[in-house]
Amino acid sequence: MSGRSTSIDVQGLLFIGDPHLEARIPGFRKDDYPHVALQKFRWCLQYAREHQLQPILLGDLFQLPQDNPNWLLSAIIESIDEPLPAIYGNHDVRENSLKPHDSIHILFAGGHLIQISSASPWIGTVGGRQTVVGGTAWGDKIPKEFVSDSIAADLVVWITHHDILIPGYEDGGRIRPGELSGIDLIVNGHIHRRLQPVSKGGTHWITAGNITRRARSDASREHIPAVPCLVPADDKCADDSSDVFLCKSQTGESWQIRWVTVPHEPFDTVFYPEVESEEPDAEHGSGFIADLRQLTARRTDSGAGLNEFLKQHLDQFEAPVANEIMRLAAEVTSDGPDNHNQNRDS
Repeated sequence: MSGRSTSIDVQGLLFIGDPHLEARIPGFRKDDYPHVALQKFRWCLQYAREHQLQPILLGDLFQLPQDNPNWLLSAIIESIDEPLPAIYGNHDVRENSLKPHDSIHILFAGGHLIQISSASPWIGTVGGRQTVVGGTAWGDKIPKEFVSDSIAADLVVWITHHDILIPGYEDGGRIRPGELSGIDLIVNGHIHRRLQPVSKGGTHWITAGNITRRARSDASREHIPAVPCLVPADDKCADDSSDVFLCKSQTGESWQIRWVTVPHEPFDTVFYPEVESEEPDAEHGSGFIADLRQLTARRTDSGAGLNEFLKQHLDQFEAPVANEIMRLAAEVTSDGPDNHNQNRDS
C-alpha cells in the first residue's frame, strides 16, 4: 500500500457530495445554476481551509462526463489550491471507468484531484490520530475488508459512489450494508438525499447527500444541502451545529460526524412551480397545448422539464403519435429520454 499523503495533519475531514457542476441550467431551475453550483463547491473548500479540515470529494464533480467548456474547467482549477483527494462518480465518466476524454481525467492528470483507492489511500493525522482514507469509484467493488501491515491506523474511512441499500433508498439500493473488517466508516456519495447512518458491527455507513439540488421533487424540497465533517469526539466542526452522529472506531477511538449546512436559497426561490393542467379553452385549444406554452416560457438549457411533462401526458395519444412526439423532443433537446447515467435519486 502506498499512501498519497503522509505528512498531512488536520483537525478533521470534510466530505463533499455530488456537486454536479455544469455549464447549463437544469430543467426547473430559475437561477444561474452553473455559477451557483460552483460557488457552493468553492464554499466547501473555503470552509475546510478556515477550519483546518481535509476536503474529500465523493464523486460526480461534473454532471456531464465530457465536452464541458473551458471556462468551467478553469474555474474549478482556480478553486482548488491544494490537491483534492477524490473518487469519480457515474456522471464523471462516459463509460464505467475513467477514460482520457472524460473531463475529470484532466483534473486527475494535472494533479488538481488526487484519485484515492485501495492501493493509494490518503494517509494523515486527524486531530493527532493516524487516519487512512481509501476509496472505491463508480463501477468498482467495495472491499470486504482492509488489512495493512505498513500502518497502524486509529481510523479507516472508505469513500464510495454506489447504490447502497439504506433505509429511505430501498428502490435504488443494490449493495446491502454489512460489517467490513478493518473499515470503520463508509461515506457514500451518489444518493442525492441525506439518510440516517446505518451501523453494522464496527462499520458505520454514512450517506452524505449532495450539495446541489438539481431536480424538482419532494426529496429535493426536504433536502438541506450539507457536508459531513468528521472529527474526534472531543472536537467539533461548527459551533452552530447540533446535528451529530457519534461512533467508535474498531480500535476503540471515539469520533463524531457533524453535518455543516451549505448556504443555499429556499426551494421555491430556485425552482419553478409545477405546471398545473388547464381545462381546454378556445384560446389555447387544449390543456395540453396550454401547458406546453408555460413550459416554453420557462425554458432552460436542458430539456428535463419538457421530457418529464411529455412522459406524464402522452398516454392520451395513440402509441405512434406519442412515439413520434418523444422522438422529436429528443432531437431538439440535449436531454433526450435516454440521457446518459441519470441518477434515479436526483
